Amino acid sequence: MTIGKNIAELRKSRGMTQEQLAETLGVSSQSISKWENEVTMPDIMLLPVIAGCFDMTVDELYGSKKPKEKERAVDYDEIPEMLYDTTIELIRRGWMACGGAVCEKGIEGEKERMKTFLAEHRHAKTAIFSNKNGAVIATSEIGLLHRGKANADQLTGDGIGRVLEILSRSAVRRIFAYEVENMTKPITAPYVAKKCDISCDEAAEALELLTEIHVNHSTDVMLDEDNSVRMYSLNSDEFLMYMLMVLKTARLMEENRQDYYNYKGSYNNLWMQ
Repeated sequence: MTIGKNIAELRKSRGMTQEQLAETLGVSSQSISKWENEVTMPDIMLLPVIAGCFDMTVDELYGSKKPKEKERAVDYDEIPEMLYDTTIELIRRGWMACGGAVCEKGIEGEKERMKTFLAEHRHAKTAIFSNKNGAVIATSEIGLLHRGKANADQLTGDGIGRVLEILSRSAVRRIFAYEVENMTKPITAPYVAKKCDISCDEAAEALELLTEIHVNHSTDVMLDEDNSVRMYSLNSDEFLMYMLMVLKTARLMEENRQDYYNYKGSYNNLWMQ
């Protein structure tokens, strides 16, 4: 069975009209009709979105019963945990240099106790701070590293204000959260509007704003000589991680609890729990 016939069968099995499917995809009902009658084929960029409408993979949309086996990058997946362990070890050394007590199970036991405490107390942080050489801050979910002396001049650029303004919008964060959960899927504004329960206009504006700050990139896909649809995809991991760190740090600031497992800084700023 061809992909056009598959789309027709899937649409009908879900009780959808051509108009309803077209609205979700952000295309014309004529385009749906042409696909199902095998006059034209959907653009390859639209296939993941079409598959998403039916909660299946592109392979399944083509009628494949055996999805391709996913590669498993074991070493790559272990890197975050390795870095977290290293951060805990550095903080453990800093704490010991500051005169912290070691638990009965020794140094390794102390590291595990720190990790357990952070995991069980979501508000808690552990940190080392130096006015000369930077800072390391860690929770059970996030690790932040700043090298070098703090420079307030870095905070005054107009571009920073624009990024924070954009990220302050609820629709932007909801769409970004959806994209993070579905990283390999390009989306259209009508499609993600339904997924995030917001209006199509809100979705279109939010996607353009995410593109402005380089989280997304957009591509106009031609359906025929007179019609096109705009597709959005996440940019590289670099931008993704920048935004995740900004938003997670903002969440910590919003919770605003001075709840540290240990803190090593100037002598007039020392908290311990």
